[in-house]
Amino acid sequence: MENKNEIIVSDLLKIEYDFIEYYVGMAKMVVYWHVKALGFKVIAYAGPETGVKDRCSYFIVKNDIKLVITSASQPSSYKIVSFVDLHGNGIKRMAISVDNVKEFFGRAMKNGAIPIEHPHLTSDDMGFVEQASLKMFDDNEIVLINYDNYNGDFLPGYKNVEKEWDFDYQDSALEKIDHVACALRLNEITLWENYFNNIFLSKTVLEFDERQESGKKIGMLLKVLQSENKSINNVLVEPEHGVNTQVQLFIDQNYGTGIQHIAFESNNIFKSVQALRENGVKFTKYPDSYYDELEKKHPQLDVDILRKHGVLCDVVEGALLFQIFTVPIGDRATFFYEIVQRVNDYDGFGLDNIYALFDAMEQELKLKRQY
Repeated sequence: MENKNEIIVSDLLKIEYDFIEYYVGMAKMVVYWHVKALGFKVIAYAGPETGVKDRCSYFIVKNDIKLVITSASQPSSYKIVSFVDLHGNGIKRMAISVDNVKEFFGRAMKNGAIPIEHPHLTSDDMGFVEQASLKMFDDNEIVLINYDNYNGDFLPGYKNVEKEWDFDYQDSALEKIDHVACALRLNEITLWENYFNNIFLSKTVLEFDERQESGKKIGMLLKVLQSENKSINNVLVEPEHGVNTQVQLFIDQNYGTGIQHIAFESNNIFKSVQALRENGVKFTKYPDSYYDELEKKHPQLDVDILRKHGVLCDVVEGALLFQIFTVPIGDRATFFYEIVQRVNDYDGFGLDNIYALFDAMEQELKLKRQY
């Protein structure tokens, strides 16, 4: 019996990010931006024309990255309309691919998960898909999904529309989802840390505590939760009371907690950044003093190329993490993207860059005060 139980647990741990679904005001425009700016390809569509009456959804992909962009097809689609009205364009669902939805859901329920949809099947002439969903944060969901018995492009109700969206675009070299970062209110991080770890059987592998009481000024508490197979990396960030951080800005502008950014892994971050800039994507800028200090600390690095492209770099025993952040992609100062490249099996999350950037920006402020 013990061996059988071990097999079941092992199977349940075969999980990975599947799709991320956005709720937006006008799906077609957001899809167009992802195609032209980020190099995604539109695969399938679901809406009134395909029998889905309350929404218009586009399934778009870039290598192993899968996104669903959804908007309301009519004013009575209150779930979508109310979400966008409150939060603006933002992420509604994070889907996780699992081997057995029913077993995974049952174990998650025993470990304290809050159900939204119990396991159920959707089907068409291409087969069936098994799904369930669990509550996450204020208005978000974790979707559990299995496509093993489905041969369609995405989900029942979607039709292929690749020919309708056959545009020329530059290859952005984006490969897969590296991690998902979530912004939480003060004193919420432990609650959601336990919730996530109980659902995914993940572990807290990193903690970054730089709140005011520790004598620092950064004003945030960060934890990284990683599944056993390292395919699920959820980053939770909580602000410090009274400190104006990016996390607090997100919560204010988003009217609550949610997914602050998604990190895409690139196989060539400099190629990615150059292509994205040419496509009109804007990135956060960093002071020259950051690169000056990086060059002093790591003279072996080609800092000139980092400076040229505005890319950050973390070095751990010869392993490198390159990273860069877009500005918020919508009108509110909420959701944005991160691009990363891991070199020589770097498995961290660039925590040293937080220190370095903070110190560099402090130096820039001091220089300005002198003039």
